[in-house]
Amino acid sequence: MSFDVFFQTAHISDQTEEAVNPLTGETIQKPVGECVAEDERERLQKLFAKKGAQQPDEFGCYLVEFEDGTGLELFFDGLAEGSEFSGGMAALRSLTTDIASFLYTVADQGNLVILPAMEDMRPIVTSAENAERVSSRWPETVLISSTEELMQILSGGFGDWSEFRDRVVNDG
Repeated sequence: MSFDVFFQTAHISDQTEEAVNPLTGETIQKPVGECVAEDERERLQKLFAKKGAQQPDEFGCYLVEFEDGTGLELFFDGLAEGSEFSGGMAALRSLTTDIASFLYTVADQGNLVILPAMEDMRPIVTSAENAERVSSRWPETVLISSTEELMQILSGGFGDWSEFRDRVVNDG
C-alpha cells in the first residue's frame, strides 16, 4: 500500500483519436502526441541514475533510496526503452524533505505535471510556462516554486493516507 503521486507531461495536445476504454468498453476520444521531449527524457534518466536507479527492475520499477533510509518506487514505463513516454507514478510510504525535493526535481526536469492521489487534488507545476500549457485541461493548476511548497501540499494527502493505512493494518 502506498501514497501515489502521478506525473503527466505538460505537453498537452489538442489532437485526439478514437480509443476503447479498457474498463468500460466505451469508445472515447484519447489525446495523442503527448510525450516528453528527448532532452526531458535524458534529464530524467540522468536524475534517476544519479540516485542509483539507472534501469528499472524486472517489474519496471526504479528504486530510489535516500541517505536517511527512506525511498520510493518509480514506475516510468518507456523511459529507458526510448519508446513513447508521457509520465509515470511514484509510490511513497514516507514523505520527507528529501523525497519532496526529488519529486519536485522530477517534475521540473521532465516538464511534468504532478497529480497526487488525494482528496481535493489539484494539478501542480513548477513553471509558469507549464501552467499556461496545461490550463486548457486543468484550469485550477497550482504553480509552485520550491520543495517546501510541494511538501506543504502533499503533507495533507499523505497524512490522510497514513491514517487510512494505519486503520486498515490495525483492523486486520
